[in-house]
Amino acid sequence: MLSCKSWIPFAGTFLKNCRSIYKSCYLTHNSEPEDLIPSDQEYNRIVNHYFHLKESHNCLIIQPYVKWGPKKLTITPEEQLSEAIALVETLPGWAVKETLSVPLDTLERKTLFKSGSMEKIRQLVQKSNDVTAIFINSGVLNKGTVIILQDNFHRPILDRYKIVMQILKTNARSKHAKLQVALAELYYIQRKSEKDLMFKTYNKEALKLMFQDREKKIKYQIAALRKQRTLLRSKRQKMDYPVVAVVGYTNAGKTAIIKSLTGEERLLPKNQLFATLDVTTHQGVLPSGLSVLYIDTVGFISDIPTNLIECFVATLEDALLADVVLHVEDVSSKSYNYKRNHVLTVLEQLEKGAEAGNITSKLISVGNKCDLIDSSEIKDHNTLLVSAHKGIGLEDLKQQLEDFILYITGRQKLTIRIPNGGDEIRWLYKNATILEEIPDQEDFQFIFAKVIITQASLQKFKHYFIK
Repeated sequence: MLSCKSWIPFAGTFLKNCRSIYKSCYLTHNSEPEDLIPSDQEYNRIVNHYFHLKESHNCLIIQPYVKWGPKKLTITPEEQLSEAIALVETLPGWAVKETLSVPLDTLERKTLFKSGSMEKIRQLVQKSNDVTAIFINSGVLNKGTVIILQDNFHRPILDRYKIVMQILKTNARSKHAKLQVALAELYYIQRKSEKDLMFKTYNKEALKLMFQDREKKIKYQIAALRKQRTLLRSKRQKMDYPVVAVVGYTNAGKTAIIKSLTGEERLLPKNQLFATLDVTTHQGVLPSGLSVLYIDTVGFISDIPTNLIECFVATLEDALLADVVLHVEDVSSKSYNYKRNHVLTVLEQLEKGAEAGNITSKLISVGNKCDLIDSSEIKDHNTLLVSAHKGIGLEDLKQQLEDFILYITGRQKLTIRIPNGGDEIRWLYKNATILEEIPDQEDFQFIFAKVIITQASLQKFKHYFIK
C-alpha cells in the first residue's frame, strides 16, 4: 500500500494534466488566456523584427536588375531606381543617401550578389557612415538572403514589400484602409514566422492562436465596413448619378485629373507614390449639366506580391462597379507601356469572380502630362492626350466622358412638350437633367424641355403623366 508521500508525485502530475486540459478547453471555447497569447506589445515587437520600423532611416538604395533573358523586365533599371527613390521619399523623415544599380544574371542566387558586387557594396556602406538601412528594390527577399546581407553589411535589409507596407501604414487614414494594411502585415508575418528561429522562444500553438485571433477580428471589422460601403453604394445608385472610377499607375496624376474635372479646391494632388490610399468620391458636372461622381482610387505599383494586391480589392470594388473606368496614364514615363500593361493585367485579375462585366468595354484611356513630351511620340491614337497641370484637353475629355456615359448607361437626350410650371417639370428636375426650357411659341402655356433621362425614369414619367 502506497503512503501519502508516495502519492505526491502522482498528484502533481495529475494537477499538471488537469491544468493543461483546462487551458486547452478554455482556448477552444473562450477567449485566450493572457499568459499564453503574446500581447499587442509582443506582436508589435514581432512586426519590428521584420520591418525594422523606425521614425526615419537614411537609406542606401540598391537596384538589382537582370541584364538579359526571360526574367529581364521591360521597365528600365533607371526608372525602377527612380521609383524606389520616390518610395523612400514618400516616407516622412526618411532620406536617400546613396544609390547603386547592380546588374545580375539571375535573381535566384542565395547571396543575390556575386562576390565582386558584395565587396563594392560593403565599401560603399563603410564610406557612408550615416546610412542606417539598405533598401534592396526587389519584391520579397527570402530570410536566408536577408541574413547573409545583414551579416555582410551590418545594416537592416529592407525589401520592396517592407517599404510599401511602411508607406501604406503611414498613409492609411480611414478605418477601412488601416484594417486592410493590418491584414496585409499579418499575412506577411504569418508566412515569415513559420521557419524563423526567433519564434522558437514562443509557444507555437500560442503564436498560431494569436495570429488566428487577430485575423478573425480584422476580417470581422472589414466585413462590417463592407456592409456600410454597400449601403452607401445603394444610396448612390438610387440617386442615379453616373459613376466614373479613376484608376492608374501610382503618381500618374489621377487626383490632379479629378481636381481639374470637378474644380474641387480641397483636393491637393501630391507628387508622391500612394498619396491616395482611401477611396474618395467627388461630384462634377459634364458639358450638358449632367452631374457625375468621380471615384479616386489607390494607385497601382509593380512588383508587389499578390496577397498585398488582394488586400486592397475592397478599395477597388467601386471601380469594378462603376459605369466608366477612366485609366489615367503618365505618357511622359519611359516605361509607359510596361505600366499600362501592369494596370490592365491587375484589373483583369480583379474582375474575375466580380459582377463587373468586362472592364475593358467601359475603359477610357487618358494620357496625362502630355505637356512634357512631343505628342508624335504616342503611338496609341485611341489615347486622349491631356495635361491636368496645363489644362490641355480637359474640355475634350469632358465631352468624351459625356458621350460615353450616355451610351453605356442608356441615357437619352430628349425634347418633351409639357405644361409650363406644372408637376411634370418639377418631377423632371428631380429625376432627370434639364438642359434647357424653351417656350412653345404657339401656346405659351407649354414649354419644350430638353432633358437627359434614363430609360427607367422615362418609363416612370410616361406612367405618371402620359395617359
